Amino acid sequence: MESIHHSGIHDFDFMLKPMINRNRRRTNALYPEMEGVWGEFEASHTGEKYLDGRVIIDHFEGTYPDGEVRKGMTIRAFDEETQLWSLVWLDNRNPHDFTPLVGRFENGVGQFYQETTTPDGRPMHVRFTWDEITENTARWQQAFSFDGGIHWDTNWIMEFTTKK
Repeated sequence: MESIHHSGIHDFDFMLKPMINRNRRRTNALYPEMEGVWGEFEASHTGEKYLDGRVIIDHFEGTYPDGEVRKGMTIRAFDEETQLWSLVWLDNRNPHDFTPLVGRFENGVGQFYQETTTPDGRPMHVRFTWDEITENTARWQQAFSFDGGIHWDTNWIMEFTTKK
């Protein structure tokens, strides 16, 4: 299938369709030196534009392998001047953090970064990568770095497919 690339304010238009996402998530993501277990589960996704298309809010709901229901939302805001997106993830499990990941799409791949700390105070970089975007599919990956962005450890992968 041919890849689709949008630019600027339309970068995340692929998120506006109802989708199912297949999740692969590793335990112990904050401690990559410890062997984690990869769990798989499905989740549903819906997205909608607001504020003349400069904001997209999408909703996520899935049941983790241990039976926990996870509900979340991403707020994506586009700055027309800088051509950067700011992304904030909020969910029903973690304390709310409104510090965004910031980035853009280049050559069909979106990369978004945030510097933060772990709950125990260690410096951590977070990277979200969006790629493999087509009319009906997309892939998202989350990775953490504990050495200032030199090495990255991917700990969550979502593969999105448009609902039929």
